[in-house]
Amino acid sequence: MSSIRGAGRLNNFDTLRLIFAVLVIFSHSYPLGRGSNQTEPLSVLTHGLITLGSVSVWAFFVISGFLITQSWMRSPSPLKFLRRRVGRIYPGFIVAALFGGLVVVPLAADPHTYTPVSLPSFFWQTLRLQTFSCPPVFLHNANPNALNGSLWSVAFEFWCYIGVLFLGMTAVFRRRWMVLAIFAAVIAFHLCLDITGWIPGGGILGTIFGFPLYWAVVLPFFLAGSIFHLYGGATLLRRSWLVAAGILLIASNFIPHAYVITLPTCGAYLLFGLAYLPLLHPLNLGRYGDFSYGTYLYAYPIEQLIVMYGGGKMAPFKLFLIAAPIALCVGALSWFLVERHFLSRNSQLKHEGKENPRPEDVRIASSSPRPAPVETATPLPAERETYVEARL
Repeated sequence: MSSIRGAGRLNNFDTLRLIFAVLVIFSHSYPLGRGSNQTEPLSVLTHGLITLGSVSVWAFFVISGFLITQSWMRSPSPLKFLRRRVGRIYPGFIVAALFGGLVVVPLAADPHTYTPVSLPSFFWQTLRLQTFSCPPVFLHNANPNALNGSLWSVAFEFWCYIGVLFLGMTAVFRRRWMVLAIFAAVIAFHLCLDITGWIPGGGILGTIFGFPLYWAVVLPFFLAGSIFHLYGGATLLRRSWLVAAGILLIASNFIPHAYVITLPTCGAYLLFGLAYLPLLHPLNLGRYGDFSYGTYLYAYPIEQLIVMYGGGKMAPFKLFLIAAPIALCVGALSWFLVERHFLSRNSQLKHEGKENPRPEDVRIASSSPRPAPVETATPLPAERETYVEARL
């Protein structure tokens, strides 16, 4: 079994994050443009089981699990860890929430029934990384009353960071088998829910930590990234294993409930194969900064506004072609005007090209939070913070 040549030196995490952010825009173009996911390409191929948007969100969690675990293992300082995570997630989210409340809601609400956004709701929900309550918006769109359907994953991502902090402080990461056991238990729980159709409510814990079904879906992907790092990272990649993972993933399309097992295992493994694929190295889409978080935060309301001014419905591909460039530009503005100013000094120097890596640091380029730090697509030091996260 031959390993992947050069794996661990250069990687494509920045490139993949931005690609997945764009795929989320493409996937959302179907329900926002037509009101349904039924004709979305991956939904058609998988008989409605998954979409490109859901795969992209899961990929964000896999990458984030790998990089956030790596960040903790390299610098196990609770206060520093929390400061980095908060600094990476909250500033961009707060500005996006302000954009939604001050710009999108006034434009999208019915002028005859418009009422200002409740400040208590805005502050409390933004603190919780949730969408705030607002008057009815986009009433004549194909998908009405949806202000920003992408934001749900940000809170789950941040709670995953808290989980990494907990597992790190309790030394669970030193007992890798325990992380594997948690991974297997969560997959088994999801499989049980998928087979029985049971949807647990969650009660007060669900209100605080998030809907249990969503946890059953996203947590295995985050843990898959953690496990990949704990067991050796890129050294685990083998061409024959990648081929086998691809075959199993395709075959699972024809076996009921099999995706619950194969997506966070085989799918995550294939994703890391892409992350170190030399063919993608020249793209280096993160050379100027990490635009994926901002693109993800703003794309949904941008698409909704385009559909609103287009008459309430729009062909998905047309919507995508209009929305994607705008969202990418806004994502770049979010990076340059907001996000990068809350990163560490080392991270800023790297993006400006003013810091040369030490030889021993060439292998790892960053660590991400996200919806957030990472091994980057260029051989840079390991202080970079980035966001990774997407939509189910």
